[in-house]
Amino acid sequence: MLSRALAQGTLDPVVSHMPESGALAEAATLLKEAERGVYSSWLLSRAIDLCVQHPDSARLQWHVGKLTDLMENRDSARLCWRGIAERFPNSFNIIPEYYRIVLETFGESVASQLLVSYARDSATSADPERAILIARCRAIGGDMDTALAALDAAKADKDWDVRLAIEKAKLLRKSGRFDDAMTLVRMPGVAAAAPALVKDIERAMRVFDGRHADGPPSVVALEMLLEQSLQRRAASPPIRARNALGGIVLIGGTLGGGGAERQLANTALGLSERARHGDRLHGPVSIFCRKLDRRRRNDFYLSRLERADIRVADYLSARPWGGDRTLSAAGASADLVAALPERMREGVVRLTDILRHEAPEVVQIWQDGMIFAAGLAALMAGVPRIVLNVRTMPPNRRTDRQRPEQQTLYRGLLRAEGVSLTANSRIAARAYEEWLDLPRGSVLTIANGVSPLSVEAADTEEAMWQRFGAETGGNGFVLGGVMRFDDNKRPLLWLQICAALAPRLPDARFVIAGHGPLRPAAEELAKSLGILDRTLFVGRTSHVGFWLGKMDALALTSRHEGVPNALIEAQLAGLPVVTTPAGGAPEAVAPHRANLVLADAEDPDAYAAAAHIAGLAAMDGKQRDDIGNAVRNWATDRFSLSAMVDRTIDIFSVR
Repeated sequence: MLSRALAQGTLDPVVSHMPESGALAEAATLLKEAERGVYSSWLLSRAIDLCVQHPDSARLQWHVGKLTDLMENRDSARLCWRGIAERFPNSFNIIPEYYRIVLETFGESVASQLLVSYARDSATSADPERAILIARCRAIGGDMDTALAALDAAKADKDWDVRLAIEKAKLLRKSGRFDDAMTLVRMPGVAAAAPALVKDIERAMRVFDGRHADGPPSVVALEMLLEQSLQRRAASPPIRARNALGGIVLIGGTLGGGGAERQLANTALGLSERARHGDRLHGPVSIFCRKLDRRRRNDFYLSRLERADIRVADYLSARPWGGDRTLSAAGASADLVAALPERMREGVVRLTDILRHEAPEVVQIWQDGMIFAAGLAALMAGVPRIVLNVRTMPPNRRTDRQRPEQQTLYRGLLRAEGVSLTANSRIAARAYEEWLDLPRGSVLTIANGVSPLSVEAADTEEAMWQRFGAETGGNGFVLGGVMRFDDNKRPLLWLQICAALAPRLPDARFVIAGHGPLRPAAEELAKSLGILDRTLFVGRTSHVGFWLGKMDALALTSRHEGVPNALIEAQLAGLPVVTTPAGGAPEAVAPHRANLVLADAEDPDAYAAAAHIAGLAAMDGKQRDDIGNAVRNWATDRFSLSAMVDRTIDIFSVR
């Protein structure tokens, strides 16, 4: 969007043209608002408009890049930063951001290629600006020694001496070398140029001492806070109800339309129903989300929960420190909290006192991102039973989700009495045990709970299907897909399977439901593959069951997965499925010859998938009915909502 807007320029001559300083101030305000969780597409559109007014401002485009990061769509963010990097190839503010997202997405070997041209010869690398660029990139990759060496190699005059000293001090402070950092900031001119940095280093020297004097401050601060919380918990163990579970709080990022969010909502609804009947718990059951921004559809399941009288709260709207830092459960550790990563700090500051006030017996935290944000807060609040609930493979298997504090956090939390880790698949449970060096069987499993979907649809979707049938003949085998249009779900690969199937089944049709940033690219690919006229792009829909009812088989092409609800729901609808072996996907597939788990998740064989699907299409009606009954019965037995709620209560009740 940014590149397109810059190419078009300001189209309306009436638009006011503000000075760059004013534009930068407004862009900073837009970013701050988005970081508070009040995100909307208007914020990004307005930031882009400011860039159009000042197309040569790298700083303005940096703000657009950071706003795109907050969209939580890695593909869009990566493309945005790539465009900005192409426009400002020598910016030590822009290139490190692009390096970061390439590193997170593709790994070190690909990211390192970005730096080859920047460090090709000694004359180039001795340039101060180039040295800062290289140093920032190396620091992002965790190679502090190489980063510092890059700054040491720079040949600077008086104008750059202070800037280089500040860069070195920042890296030394990040590495835990506070004395060395303080020596640099005492150089003439440095303290005046970076007073906040000086204050930060002084605070770090005051807070971190003894064996905590070395190491990244965020990790060290986390270690110290965990130790303090564990000591308090051991000295004064939290009190639990004797006979039945008391209050339960489920914590998630949003209530958007994803599979994990659906499971969170199903869990809350199931627990609430049991509480109404006094079945092993009294409740109440509540949900705390980080944000419920309706403009971004982060409230997809909210109305369903509210109809069941389940209280849902947005903890970002809570007052910091419970309204009074002197009385806050975390207030005495404010200096340590200040050194935590932003998302974790936000959770401690806004959520700890809410949990202390609510005093639930059980807190279940959903997914790695929210465990990172809320796990420490739950421990500091003294919650008796804390269940960390993961849905996919651990962060060491996902470069885009790795954070240096994660292993320290998980290991520290799991040392506490009353804290457990659960996964929704056996493969994920084993992977977390390996990552955290836990004994086999330490990570418990809770299988997804899924109900058959309603086959009803809105009139508009019924009409869409009727038109598609009229245009395509209405009788051919239908291969379906239900997925987000992003780089993980890979709708383009799904279309390649369709294209490989098309010559085998000239009357086959293809239906895919979902939305996302790759939708335009998917339509363009379908056109180039010659299958656009028999492919229906349904878009975003809340009537997935209706579309499953129109399919004869479903294919899922994910790169990473937990246990995909899409596969379970398809089999509950009587459909055979084809999937990559991503994460726990194989555990969601009935062991039936009509189903196929491809050999490789990273490079799946589209032709093998097409050959299998062609075999399904050749079966007669009786064979298809038998397949449908078999996979439906298997999915019903394995993934019932009742079994999921029973297992959840069992784990909550562990003492």
